[in-house]
Amino acid sequence: MKEKSRSVKSADCRNESGDPPKPEGSIREGLMQAALNLFTHRGYAATTVRELVAAAGVTKPVLYYYFGSKEGLFLALMRTHFASLESVVARRRRGQGAVRNHLMALLMDGFDHVREDLDFIRLMHAAYFGPPGESPYFDFDAYHQRYHDLITQLLEEGIAGGEFRPGNAGDMAWIVLGTIEMAIEDQLCKQVSRIDRETFQRLLALVFDGLAAERGKEKAS
Repeated sequence: MKEKSRSVKSADCRNESGDPPKPEGSIREGLMQAALNLFTHRGYAATTVRELVAAAGVTKPVLYYYFGSKEGLFLALMRTHFASLESVVARRRRGQGAVRNHLMALLMDGFDHVREDLDFIRLMHAAYFGPPGESPYFDFDAYHQRYHDLITQLLEEGIAGGEFRPGNAGDMAWIVLGTIEMAIEDQLCKQVSRIDRETFQRLLALVFDGLAAERGKEKAS
């Protein structure tokens, strides 16, 4: 039975021209890249399975084998790209030295990653802010909440250490996230962005200056 399963899988992974199957990782990545391009530029609902497999150079059974359906492909795309962003954040989750510097590095890394993955960010915004039912449900809020919680935790550490003034760290985190969201939307909405990396860094510095404890402000000056 195992030998039969392998032979069926191998045959299914041939493309329309009957060429030998591609490596599994290449097939999966090709389908996800095709989905990202088509979902971003045509929309999820307007993109057909036929268009997806044609763009990836495979057959319909291949898509169904790896993802089960067009919906499964969309959800896998979401999970994969969010996992990539979370891996960037995880690298800065713990660190030594001033919390402000740690936070700044984390946010700058995230900003750089977003700018390198703008097609996905466009798709994410379209799915999140689009009409209900336009694309499969994905729990974006769970990821946003984890990011908010992490920034809140770091701000609490900064408050406890005297870097930031006393206050509600959760409210402060919303101010930080608002600055990030504004910068991301600028990347999406303008052909030539008005908020480049250096500008974003200055904006964050203004926010952290406003949240700094008096002792921290004296050190900064």
